[in-house]
Amino acid sequence: MKRWVWFVAFAFLSMPVVSWAQGKKEKEKEQPKKGGVVTPADLIKEAEAKEAAGDLEGAAGLLKKAGVDSPDALLRLGRLHEKAYELDVAIDDYKAAGEKLAGAPKGEALGRLAVLQAVRGLTTEAAASAEAAAAADAAGVWPTIALARARAAQGKGDEGVELAKKAQAAGGGAAAGAALGAAQEARGDLAAAEAAYRAAVAAEDTAVAPTLGLARVLRKTNRAAEAEPLLQKVIAKAPGAVEAYKESARVKLALNRADEAFGDASTAAAMAEGDADAQKLIRQVTVARALNAVRTGQVDQAVQDLTALRDKETNQAEIRLGLAKAFIAKRQADPAVAELQKAVELEPTNAEAQYQLGFVQHVMKGNAAGALGAYEKAVAADPANTTYRTNLGAVLSEMKQTDRAVAELTKVVQSPGYDRAEAWIYLGQAQIAAKHFKEALEALNKAAEVAPNNAQVEAYMGWSYFGLKDAANFKLHAGKAKALGYKEATLLQYLTRIEGGEAIK
Repeated sequence: MKRWVWFVAFAFLSMPVVSWAQGKKEKEKEQPKKGGVVTPADLIKEAEAKEAAGDLEGAAGLLKKAGVDSPDALLRLGRLHEKAYELDVAIDDYKAAGEKLAGAPKGEALGRLAVLQAVRGLTTEAAASAEAAAAADAAGVWPTIALARARAAQGKGDEGVELAKKAQAAGGGAAAGAALGAAQEARGDLAAAEAAYRAAVAAEDTAVAPTLGLARVLRKTNRAAEAEPLLQKVIAKAPGAVEAYKESARVKLALNRADEAFGDASTAAAMAEGDADAQKLIRQVTVARALNAVRTGQVDQAVQDLTALRDKETNQAEIRLGLAKAFIAKRQADPAVAELQKAVELEPTNAEAQYQLGFVQHVMKGNAAGALGAYEKAVAADPANTTYRTNLGAVLSEMKQTDRAVAELTKVVQSPGYDRAEAWIYLGQAQIAAKHFKEALEALNKAAEVAPNNAQVEAYMGWSYFGLKDAANFKLHAGKAKALGYKEATLLQYLTRIEGGEAIK
C-alpha cells in the first residue's frame, strides 16, 4: 500500500478514538463523580460556582436547565437577572417562580417581583404582586418590603414606615431601606426619607430603588442638579428602569430644560404603554415647552399656543394649569382663576393647580382668606413642598392664626436643603404677631444670612427690638430699613420719635 494511503487510513482510524475520548471527558463533566443522572441540585450548585467566578451568562444557562424541574431554580434565575439589571427578564422569572412555588419562596419571588414592577413603572401590577406576596408569606422579608412600598404608594406613610422597619429588623438590607425612604416620603418627612435612602445606597451602592428615591428627594428639596448624575448612573446600568426616565424628565423640568425633558418623558411613555403617569408627564413637558415663550418675553405666544392645546384637549388639568400660568405672567388674574378652578375640578389632588389658585387669590387679588383653602389643599396633596407650605404659613400669619403659621413655617425651615429667606421672614413676622420677640429675632437673623440688606428683614428686626424695648437696636435696624427704601409709615413715624429721644413704652 502506498504511503499516502497508509496515512489516510491511519488518520481515519484515529478520528473516532479522539472524538470518543473528548466526548467521554465532556460527559464526565456533566455527570456527578459517583455516576447517575444530573439533578437540578447539581445544576444549581454548578451555577453558584459560575456566578461566584463572574460568569453570569453561564450560571443563567444552567439555572434555565434546572428550572424545567425546579421552581427554586427559577427564583435563583430571577435574582441573577436582577443582579445583571435585566429587569424585564427578571420580572418574567419571578412571575414563573411565583406560579410554581409556595410558602416563603413564593413570597420572596412575588415580593421581589413587586419591587421590580414598581421600578419598571408597572404601579398597578406592583400593588397586586405585593398583596399576593403577603398572602403567601405574611412574615417574610420580601413580602414585607413589597407591602411597605405599596402602602407608601397609596399614601399610607405611617403603615409603610412600620412595615419597612420590620423588614429592616429582619435583615432586609438596602431594599428595606429604600422602602423606609418611600414611606417617609409619603409622610412628607423628606429629611427622614433622605437619611433612609442615603443609608440604603451606602449599604448597596448598585441598588436601583434607593438611588432613584434619593434623586427624587433631592429634586423635591430644590437640589435637582445633584439628582441628575444619580439618574444618569441608574439609566446607564438599568436601561429598563422606566421610573428613572420619568424622574430624569422631572429633574430637567426643574432645571428649566423642557426640550431635554421631552426626550426622557417620551422614552418612559414608549416603554410603559398604558401608564397614565407617563402620559401625564408628556403633557406636563409639552406645557413646559410652550411656557418657554414666557421666559423669552413672548407671553402672548404662550397664551395662544396653550389656548389651542386646551381647546384640543379640554379635560386635561395640566394644560389648563399651564394656560393659567401664562395668564399669570400677563397679570390677568380673572382668566387665570377660571382656568385654575377648572383644573382643580378635573383633578382635585393636583397640588400645583391648588397652589397657583391660592397664589392668584393671595398675591394678585390680595384675598388671603380666599387663598387659604387652596393653599391647604396644595400642602395636603404635596406635604413636602416647601413653597406651598411657606405661602400657607404667610396667609395664616396675615389672618392672625399665628400658632398655625409658626408650626407650618417651622416645618419649612427644618426641611433638608432649605436655603431661602422667605420662610424665615414669614416665621419672624408670625413670631412678632405672637409677641415672641426673641424667637422672631432668631428667625430674622437666619433670613439676614441668606438675604443681607433686605428692607423687610431689617424692618421686622426693628419691630422685634421695639417689642423688647431696646431703643438702640430699634434705631439701628429701622434706620437700615429706611435706607434700603422701606416706606411703611408706622415704622418710620416711630423711628423719628425714638431718634428724637422718646422712650419705648
